[in-house]
Amino acid sequence: MSTNHSEAIQARIRPYQPRDEKQVRFMVGQAQMEPLAFANNRGQCEQTSFAAPTDAKNRPAAYFHPVTLAIWIAVSSIFAQFMKWWPDPSNGFWGYIFVLPAFFTPAVPIMFFIDWINRPDVEETAEKVLRRPDLYDISAYYSRSPASGFWILEYSDRIIGLIAVDASLDATLDEPVAQPVSEQQIKKLLHGKGTAPVAVIRHFFIEEAYRPADVEEDLLRYAVGAAFEAKQEVSEVRALGSPLRPSVEKSLCASGFTRKERVRTTGILRWDTNWYTLERKQWQAQEEVGARSVVVEDTKHKTVIATTETP
Repeated sequence: MSTNHSEAIQARIRPYQPRDEKQVRFMVGQAQMEPLAFANNRGQCEQTSFAAPTDAKNRPAAYFHPVTLAIWIAVSSIFAQFMKWWPDPSNGFWGYIFVLPAFFTPAVPIMFFIDWINRPDVEETAEKVLRRPDLYDISAYYSRSPASGFWILEYSDRIIGLIAVDASLDATLDEPVAQPVSEQQIKKLLHGKGTAPVAVIRHFFIEEAYRPADVEEDLLRYAVGAAFEAKQEVSEVRALGSPLRPSVEKSLCASGFTRKERVRTTGILRWDTNWYTLERKQWQAQEEVGARSVVVEDTKHKTVIATTETP
């Protein structure tokens, strides 16, 4: 979080508490549905302000794609010709107004069609994430390994973000839990203890109003540092990144993550979702840069840590 030297931003990162469950579930769902807005109408999902992969595809949102605009103009022209709504100079200024409905009307079904194509991929991913075992009992799930953690970012006692790092033995598994699930089955899922060599960032979200302050980078670096410092067994941290969540992808690249294999494509324009990874040796080699100030409450070690970065 960028700030000047005379004023510290009053924010804190703390572990998840059961009282946070309702807000956390809402934010997790919000994070999973956010790509739909970017895919449809949030302008260009470009990666130009950070160290993006050279083969990243800079694609405009589907509503404003050149092909979409060409189809819209063509259909509108045909509709205006069929309805005989082309401007008539003899009617003066009002003659040019009559053609506007011919261009507005076809836009609605085109937008509906694009959303209809984009939505299933996003909703399928959201449903899968919301049915993962970690959300059945968040506290129990993320206590199975010392390197795991579910962290909440607060600003003025208000939750504005979260991040979850899973370093348990089954961290690389990504299967949802079928419904219904008995209490015995849940306990079995949460029984395994231990630490895997690869930790996975399962959830990562910051409210949009706070993203310009680069708080995502602070939260990400804290969570990654906590995972690496807790257990030497953790050799790598990975997370999913997509141009449909540009602020997350920006934070991953700025924190030293590198783009790896493609996991899936989404929507009518087939946006890629890829794994991004950060190895322990890369993390150890990183130097602190920029001006940061964040107050961190670490209940695991019963300490309060104040971290300040200076240029």
